[in-house]
Amino acid sequence: MFTHLIIHDDKLIRVAFSEFAKRHFLRNFEKKYRGRQWEVTVESILEDIGRIKMQGNKLEMTQQVDELWYKDGRWIFKYDFAVAQTRKSAKSSGNRCVVFLDSNCNEAEILVIYHKDDLPKNMGEQAWIKSTLRVAFSDKMLLF
Repeated sequence: MFTHLIIHDDKLIRVAFSEFAKRHFLRNFEKKYRGRQWEVTVESILEDIGRIKMQGNKLEMTQQVDELWYKDGRWIFKYDFAVAQTRKSAKSSGNRCVVFLDSNCNEAEILVIYHKDDLPKNMGEQAWIKSTLRVAFSDKMLLF
């Protein structure tokens, strides 16, 4: 859930996967969930994030998102998602995206996409996210 609410203006957000997410994590999901099952899931993720500023959309008020950092209309947040046809809820599935949202430019970038089992055993989720972003996305972390 966001502590800093988004100003809704009915503009769609452009959403894309970072090269880092494609190179390091996306392939694992593509191998595990082949074909249409994964395609539907990706469409759903992109549409959910893309509509975050639309009137009536309350995604930022749900337990499906967790605000990590906020400053000047920019957020880094964690988004929980379920893979299509797995019969698991988004929260219990263990699947997460870390998203950078710039509401001023109407752009979002999925920085990291992972399953909780991908995390190192000796590190908590929040610490892992922070260290990964500091190394791979130092430019974005400087904004916060």
